[in-house]
Amino acid sequence: MMSFRKSLQSLTKIRTSYIGSIAKRGYSNLTLNAPKLKTSPNTLKLSAAVASLVSAGIVAAYYQEEDSAKNDAINWVSVDEIMKHNTLNDCWVAIHGQVFDVSEFLQLHPGGSSRILKFAGGDATKSFDTMHTEDVLKRIIETKSIKLLGSLRGEFKEQLTAEEIAIFENRQRIPSIDKIFNVSDFEFVAKKVLPKSTFFYYATGASDEYSLRENHYAYKRVFFRPKMLQDLAEDIDTSTEMMGNKVDIPIYITAFAGAKLAHPLGEYNLQRAAYQWNIMQMVPKQLCFGWDEFMADVPEDQKQWFQLHFQTVQELDEIEETIKKVDSYKTVKGIFINVDVGELGHREKDSKARAETSNDASADILSSIADNGKAKYGAVTWKHLERVRASTDLPIALKGVQRGEDVVLAAERGINGVILSNHGGRQLDFSRPPLEVLVEARQMLKEKGLEDKIDIYLDGGVRRGSDVIKALCLGAKGVGMGRPFLYAMAGYGEEGVSKLIDLIKTEMVNHMKLLGVDNIKDLNEELVDVKNLQFRSAIVSDSLYDKAYEEMPFPEFRK
Repeated sequence: MMSFRKSLQSLTKIRTSYIGSIAKRGYSNLTLNAPKLKTSPNTLKLSAAVASLVSAGIVAAYYQEEDSAKNDAINWVSVDEIMKHNTLNDCWVAIHGQVFDVSEFLQLHPGGSSRILKFAGGDATKSFDTMHTEDVLKRIIETKSIKLLGSLRGEFKEQLTAEEIAIFENRQRIPSIDKIFNVSDFEFVAKKVLPKSTFFYYATGASDEYSLRENHYAYKRVFFRPKMLQDLAEDIDTSTEMMGNKVDIPIYITAFAGAKLAHPLGEYNLQRAAYQWNIMQMVPKQLCFGWDEFMADVPEDQKQWFQLHFQTVQELDEIEETIKKVDSYKTVKGIFINVDVGELGHREKDSKARAETSNDASADILSSIADNGKAKYGAVTWKHLERVRASTDLPIALKGVQRGEDVVLAAERGINGVILSNHGGRQLDFSRPPLEVLVEARQMLKEKGLEDKIDIYLDGGVRRGSDVIKALCLGAKGVGMGRPFLYAMAGYGEEGVSKLIDLIKTEMVNHMKLLGVDNIKDLNEELVDVKNLQFRSAIVSDSLYDKAYEEMPFPEFRK
């Protein structure tokens, strides 16, 4: 017992909040990074066991078996006592085995008192971990707005919902990662192991989701024109430069909020996999961890971009301070400003899912991330961009450009890059697919002689290596992927993110060979046929063919 207790104590010191969250959600196949967390392989092997033991209450029992001398020095607070303090003026909650009086803090909480009152007289650990880090708790304690009362004695009886039970069971039967062959496989698994509200938040588009679908379908309207009899190098070179930085694959992990809802280690999974494959990770403003905390763990030779948006007029007024903060992180090689979020899109499917599960903790957390049309964000203008440019020597790019004329303006004003994006179809429904805008923008730049003055990237709808190749042929420097990485991370953590990158690169190499090119720089417009690109949602039906067609199966969950 003592050997197990020592190992368990070592593991919980790594990141107590992560392990607690892992256990609650059934993340029994979590892969931790040994060098980063400075722990032994034997300790890492205990992670799966710990996850199961925590859910069974054994870890809680361990903490209650501390030496008697230590027990005597602790002010213990019983579950029964905590449950008595469940009102607005008298509110206690437990977080990570510590009991706090948060009555005063209720009125100060940025998300409103109701989000804390849901856990009044109970345990708020799981909800807290999903959106915050231990550093946040420490900072709140330092403000003296909450009062530490003592340590929790006993356990709250957690009543699992039918959905939570189903998710836990699915995680025990999750297909092995060698059964995953494409993005759709990852998405299928994610749908089985995420709460409905979380999955819909990730998957949703705006209004009727026309742009969401068209982002993907646009790639299906572009066909290849391969060259034959080419003398190709044995090794296909997928490396290129993005904003002046050498990367091994012309894809990047785009920025998104709520990564920790997919996996307790959130953006750490993305950062490590991006480093392993030497691709760009775009760090979101809405990190699930503190900026300094997260960036402190990034290797000095990693290359990252940082994405910013401004939620209030005050944030816009303080834009120079924010830019200088980002500039201080030496791994950041470019700053990308969101220009399409003056207001959030009407994300109806997401709102419906959360309305159906209004008492669910994850739905409540999501409400704090996405106001779905109610938020009035600060609107960025060209004047703000001039202030950004004056505050840093880093390359500056605009994220969310949706028309060729604005790409030309950006090039004329010395902006280093643009991302053609409609926010994954989450903002203005019926905005055009980025691939269409790419063709338009390149033509306009050529007419002005500006095609070499600005880097063009795009995101939205990319699910295959062939999609990446088509975008590069049409003039993009690189392609961003968002949802696919969330789906991969939801089922398999860092290993899933790495597998997804591997799949995309493998498909790219295959297509480049078949196209008759062995280097990214040789991809050009001659290799694609875009005549059908302007015909949106062209539906061709052949009933006999459709009936006979054998659909590709998804990976089966184990019995």
